[in-house]
Amino acid sequence: MNLSQLTSENLIMLDAVFEDRFSAINALTDRIDQAGKLTNRQQFLDAVMLREEEGPTALGEYLAIPHGKSIAVTEPVFACALLKNELQWKGLDGDEPVTMIFLLAIPPAEAGSTHMEVLTTLTSSLVEDDFREALQNATSQQQVMALLSSDEENLESQPAETENDVPPMEQPEMARDISGKAYPLVLGAGLVISVLLFLML
Repeated sequence: MNLSQLTSENLIMLDAVFEDRFSAINALTDRIDQAGKLTNRQQFLDAVMLREEEGPTALGEYLAIPHGKSIAVTEPVFACALLKNELQWKGLDGDEPVTMIFLLAIPPAEAGSTHMEVLTTLTSSLVEDDFREALQNATSQQQVMALLSSDEENLESQPAETENDVPPMEQPEMARDISGKAYPLVLGAGLVISVLLFLML
């Protein structure tokens, strides 16, 4: 999925500052409403707040994905805020700091398809340290859009590794360096579990 197709420059906030998660959700809801993606702002906001009451929407790695499924949403879309300072957000183990917020607006008819695909793509991308760092260091909405667009292309262009790609004599070296490769795998598994719990609520 090309994430840039579900957002636009006017839906991206850089160096954002919020008092709490509720003010962040309100501000991002305003962006989605101003983009003409909602038929009823309050109805969508009520859906997001109800979801916030049902369970945590911070998924670790400084990422929060609040969302609302509502008939007030005309088409799938998300607004993004990259924060200037860390903001405490309700996570699985209590409040945790977040610096990246993605507010998803999903029509009920696409709650099980587009919603899951966006979550999977976001979490898969944000497992990568380089991608998270580039996103946080972006200085313009255009840079963020380029990152959201190019990440899918980068994932598809990476060749799959096979056992034949690694000379037999290099395998002991790989074993000594397994910690560097294990971290992304463990992190990815943790994010997948968080997403599954996230969708069950």
